[in-house]
Amino acid sequence: MAMFGLITRAVILFLVFTTHLVYHAASEMYFDGSKALKRDAGEGVSYANFATHKFRYLNLAPLASTSVQEPRECGKLCVDHSSCFSTNLAAFRDLNGNIMCELLPGDMYNNSNKFIDNVTFHHLSMKVRKGSIYS
Repeated sequence: MAMFGLITRAVILFLVFTTHLVYHAASEMYFDGSKALKRDAGEGVSYANFATHKFRYLNLAPLASTSVQEPRECGKLCVDHSSCFSTNLAAFRDLNGNIMCELLPGDMYNNSNKFIDNVTFHHLSMKVRKGSIYS
């Protein structure tokens, strides 16, 4: 009887330990730094590598305009929006400490004639490698 209890406890400890390892491994995220953009809701991973073009503005009709607290929030909104490929981000905070963020349906490479100097915005474009944001 004592041997059965010892085996039962060992099995329970083993199950608890392996369950913890499986949960821990499933909760880790790995990023492929060779890509500028990854949108994969199925894997729960999405990210983009942005380049900042100070005091530049891509003059396109925005998909959405919103205020954010931190610049990285604007990038996350763009990655989460399937039609967004770049953003215009206000260079200065408003009176409430927020930053205006415009999500754009295009990029400066395909709309170079609309990429202009601007004293109030910075443009954030996805870094490009070998002609494609997905390469």
